[in-house]
Amino acid sequence: MKRLTAIAIALLIATPLDSVAQEALSETLALRQGDVRILRISDDVDPSAVQGVIEAGATPTAVPIFNRGGALYGIIAIDLYQQPGIYRMTVHETATQRLLSIKMLVVEKGEFQKSISPRWNTQAFGQADLERIAREKQAIVESLATSAPLPLWQDGTTDPIEKTDHTGVITTPFGQVRMNPAQDWYRFHRGTDFQAPEGFAIRAIAAGRVAHLGRDYLLEGNITVIDHGLGVFSSYLHQSGFLVKVGDQVKKGDVIGRVGSTGNSLSPHLHLALRIGSALVDPVQFIDAMRQP
Repeated sequence: MKRLTAIAIALLIATPLDSVAQEALSETLALRQGDVRILRISDDVDPSAVQGVIEAGATPTAVPIFNRGGALYGIIAIDLYQQPGIYRMTVHETATQRLLSIKMLVVEKGEFQKSISPRWNTQAFGQADLERIAREKQAIVESLATSAPLPLWQDGTTDPIEKTDHTGVITTPFGQVRMNPAQDWYRFHRGTDFQAPEGFAIRAIAAGRVAHLGRDYLLEGNITVIDHGLGVFSSYLHQSGFLVKVGDQVKKGDVIGRVGSTGNSLSPHLHLALRIGSALVDPVQFIDAMRQP
């Protein structure tokens, strides 16, 4: 990490910038795969007149920009599968191209737990199953194609499962590496699992619009996808039942479904996933970052 940070600082020094930009670039940011960070950019700027991008590969990734308490903020989202390295983030006024912020993002590999999944050691999908999985994945992807142009989460966030002595505990964290030694492969856990019994209330983590309901999907089971605006989507998997329909507007904390064990699940729980643009990120980090006091 120290070596990458030193390189990032050198790149900043070597970048030709005006005095405003020099003041804005005060730091590099150390991040890991799957991280979410909220960055204060400036005061008294209309977010609709500002554009932010992360230069990561051939296609720059948009940075969601929003206003909170009169200040302008951006959401930095690092995909779970992002290649470690140094990436540049810039924020500028759309009309004048005046640079408001430039940061060097130093991305390291995630420090994820490892586990062995007994079910995956024996489970095998046939061709028909694989084709079905592909169709269901495509339906989910299509629901992510359009997002509200404004942030709908402005009243903050909440936990998807109420925390009690027996519920709301994280049983499988985001990014956990699930290994299959018998077949010599592994995959990342692309969400966060919360403990809860069958039928327990599932709450929307923030205000938004129901973008998709998937019924009895082979992997996800019963899944609800909510659009929170600016490309932020939350997904709730393995439900036993739905309490909303596509197009419904929901508020933070609204009960949208019930905990179950549908799809590729061994026991009742909630699997919560979060996407920001194309980045698959840690939903708990987003919830914590967006909480209102």
